[in-house]
Formats: sequence, C-alpha cells, structure tokens
Amino acid sequence: MKLTARGAAEDRPGFDRALAIAPLYLGFAATGVGVALPGALLPVMLLRWHFQDEQGGRLFLLAWVGSSLGALLVHGSMRTVLFCGSVAVALGAVGLSFCAGGEADAWMALYGSGLGLTMTSISLIRQRQSGGTGTELVRLNLLWAIGACACPSLTIRALTAGDIRPVLCGLAFCFVVLAAWTVFETGLTIEAAVAPTAHPWTIFRAVPAGLIVMTLLITGIEASAGGWLATYARRGGYGVAGAIAAPSCFWAGLLLSRFFWSVCNTWLTHDWTVRASVALMGGASAVLIASGSGWLLLAAFCLGFGIGPTYPLLLAWALRFHRGGAIFFLAGVGSACLPWLTGFVSTQSHSLRVGLAVPMAATLIMVTLSLLLPLRIWSKQDAATTTADALSSGSH
Repeated sequence: MKLTARGAAEDRPGFDRALAIAPLYLGFAATGVGVALPGALLPVMLLRWHFQDEQGGRLFLLAWVGSSLGALLVHGSMRTVLFCGSVAVALGAVGLSFCAGGEADAWMALYGSGLGLTMTSISLIRQRQSGGTGTELVRLNLLWAIGACACPSLTIRALTAGDIRPVLCGLAFCFVVLAAWTVFETGLTIEAAVAPTAHPWTIFRAVPAGLIVMTLLITGIEASAGGWLATYARRGGYGVAGAIAAPSCFWAGLLLSRFFWSVCNTWLTHDWTVRASVALMGGASAVLIASGSGWLLLAAFCLGFGIGPTYPLLLAWALRFHRGGAIFFLAGVGSACLPWLTGFVSTQSHSLRVGLAVPMAATLIMVTLSLLLPLRIWSKQDAATTTADALSSGSH
C-alpha cells in the first residue's frame, strides 16, 4: 500500500496533536493486549468449555487466520477500516465471554479478523501522518509489545475466579471507545491506495525458499509460546502466579530485545543478530521443555528475547525480493498453524510438554537454516526503508 503524504494530525498545534495521536497509540497497545489475551486466558477457557488441547489449538488457528485475512482486507478509507476492526474485536470479545463453547470458534475468528484490521489500519494511518518514518513504526511496535507484556497481569481475576467475562468485556469496552472516537476524529480521512505489485504466488519464485521457511517458522514459534505458556505453567505446578509470570516473562523478553535492537542496530550486523537470536531461541526452547520447574521463567524470557528482532529482520529481507503482501499472509499461516499443531500433538500424546516439542523442533530447524543459508548476503541487500516496511502492515 502506498502512503506518502503527511497527515493532518502532524500539522496540529501541541495539545490538539496529542489528542489526535494518543487514541491511536492506546489502540495499538490494546491490540497487543488483544493478541496476548487468548493465550493468557487459555487455562480458564479449556476448563470452562471442557476443551481438549486440540480444540484450544483450533481457537488459535481461527484467530490468527482471521487476523491474516483481516490484514489483507485493508483498503479504501482508513477511518472505515479502523471502525470496522474495532467493532469486530469488541463483538468477538463479548461473544467469547458469554458463549457456551460451541460458538467459540466463530467468535474467535471474528475477534482475530478485527485485530488484523485494527493493527494494519493504525500502522498505515500513523505511517501517513508521520511522513512514513521508520522511527514511528518502531514506536508503534514497542507500544504493541508493552500491551502484550501487560496482558497477563490483567487476567489475575480470571485465573483465580475462573471468570473470563470481566477482562474480555473490559477489552471490548476499550475497542468500543476507539470505534466511537473514529466517528468524530477528522484526521483519519486517509485513503490507502493499493500499489501495483506482482502476482502473490510469484513470491515462491522471487524469495529464497529458506527465507520463506524461516519467516513462517518465527511467527509460529512466537504464537505457540505466547499461546501455550500460561497453560504449561499452570499444569507444571506453578499455579496462578506462574500462569501470569511465564507469559509476562516471554513478552517482557520480546519487548526488551526490540527496544535494545532499535537502539543498537547501527553497530550490530543483521546476519549476526539473527544467528545469535535463533541460537538463543533454540537453547531456551530446549530448557523450556526439559526443565521441570526452576528454569521456566528464565527460559520464557530468553525465548522472547530471541524472537524479538528476528521477525522484523527476516521480513525486511523477504521484502527486498518481493514487495507484495504475500509474505505477510505466509507469516500469518505460521502463526496460525504451529499453535494448533502444538495442541494437536498435546492431545494425542496426553502431554503438553510433548506438544511444545513442536515449536522446539521449529527453532532447531531455524538454527540449522541460519548456519546453512547466506544470511550475510541477504543482510547486505537490506535497507532502512525495507525494515520500516517490515514493521508496518500490521506486523508486530
């Protein structure tokens, strides 16, 4: 999508400009909460609806397929897209909070679609308003990570009382407010013009297969860990405190690594960053499923820290080969399929620890590919504008 002109919000004086921008920032942070929330609430959802892990994994599959499709539907008026996305998240959250389990799949798909629409539209709006600066997109993604990191602490009541309604309805209220704000805010009259791109399927000819595989796997690992860590900690004897602390450590690691990388990327070579991060992910995932207790929180933090800069860098490299949106869709496929496969293996083996061998195997594949593939060549082709593109279009 092509957005180049400077938006009206940046031209407003002081306080008015802050009022025009703050809801977008808060909304993007809320999408971070929204993405992390299904995983944080999963222990209660499984008990409430008498679901097996395979059915829990299917909820993730529908949510993140919906998110990818929602991102693909972003075109035309950004005000309309943001309004529709916010309403969809609110409806999905309320539906999940009151449904009896049989309708959970449909509500989760709507919820995920709304998140995809909202994240992508806010990214494009701020890209337009700020003149397309990479700094603004890095700021948005840090806000997203702050929301995801804060999410587990918001679920204390749900995990202790077994009641998911307050937190889901609270999130729905936030998105209703965002939707109402879009109706009255005049600075959102932005059109997204679809730039001419190659046919989506040409990505398989233009982008190296190894790079596609690594991009697909990194999103799947992030979604699997973020989705299943709370449940894994709860079953491992950590109780409610562990179910909150484990995903909090994971998202905190991701937040800190992205902040660190955004500050130090000028003197850290990108190929070295990816190799080191992937190696850290491999070691952390091995400790995660091998350790019975003491190392869970540290492993979760290290796994998040390794994931943090890896996805934006891989995405930036892929965009150098193919400028279309197909790579975002493929990344979404990874984030949808690996959490589902984790739940499927867990149900078949009657062990979530065995199920978590799925993201661990994915990290080992990434370690192998990082040693065999020409990352240095891809890194030299990278550019600041491409990295900015990688941080936009609803990616996080």
